[in-house]
Amino acid sequence: MDEDRARKQKRLSCIAVCQDGDRFNTSWWVQFRVLLHRSMKNSRSAIFTPINVIKSAILSTCVGLLWFQLPYTLSEVYNRSSFFFFTMAFWVIESMYGALLAFPTERDVMFKERACGSYHLSAYFFAKTISETPALLALPAVYMIIAYWMSGVNNSFLIFLASTSCTLLSTLAGQSLGLLIGTIVFDIEKGIATCTVLSLTLMVAGGFYVRNIPPWLFWVKFISPFKYAYDASVQIVFNTPVPCGAGKFDGVAPFPSCSGEQTTGYLSNEDLLRFLGVQGSVVFNISLLFIMFITFQLAAFLALRSKQATERSY
Repeated sequence: MDEDRARKQKRLSCIAVCQDGDRFNTSWWVQFRVLLHRSMKNSRSAIFTPINVIKSAILSTCVGLLWFQLPYTLSEVYNRSSFFFFTMAFWVIESMYGALLAFPTERDVMFKERACGSYHLSAYFFAKTISETPALLALPAVYMIIAYWMSGVNNSFLIFLASTSCTLLSTLAGQSLGLLIGTIVFDIEKGIATCTVLSLTLMVAGGFYVRNIPPWLFWVKFISPFKYAYDASVQIVFNTPVPCGAGKFDGVAPFPSCSGEQTTGYLSNEDLLRFLGVQGSVVFNISLLFIMFITFQLAAFLALRSKQATERSY
């Protein structure tokens, strides 16, 4: 209570000094460039740190060893698909938690500067989000360069570029969702709790862990970025018919064309994707990831603007 009272008094004193705070002495573009430069210096030191780079390199090496050089056969389908679900799940959640604290940690500075009419809120918001994007995407790119080629999920360089792009886009969608949570719930402790519950719920509903979701919760998976990232990645990787090999999942042969001791046949992509529960095309899933990224960004800005108005009304 004492901290909240002190914050309110600080804002009131600043507003009293800056009675002409609604007038801006510089254009929106100048404000954006200055704020972008300031935010880029802060984001590089906060995100693209040596410890984060080392963490990504070690994690990608461990993942590459665990999924090391998987054979392209039917018996390894689950392992290949699980590689991408883990990848998408980790980087979406990682980006959500990283973005969650972007605005709450700067709330006092932002409200004080805004109360004095230092800049437009939109200039601050877009400078903040854009400045963090390069550092945010560098870490999953390092991860994919190491883990993808070690695991051998697909040796095509074009498939590597496509799957990496999908990973980066899912990271941006997770960042936007984290920003939205952070701007709605400004309290850090409550924000972390909300982010934990929401991220794990959307991950479980993403289609890899639970296939038969109850009808009254069926809609949850359609708002999950995990689902669209996973579905797009699996379709990208399984771009050719899969050789039967042993033709079994844990001793069970689910496909007539790869049953028994049949080792020379091939399973079509359509049958495999249907069995994995993949929905929509690659373009469809990528488009929805992009729509989520834009929608969550705009919703976060509107939430921050409403929060700004509430805070300044004290």
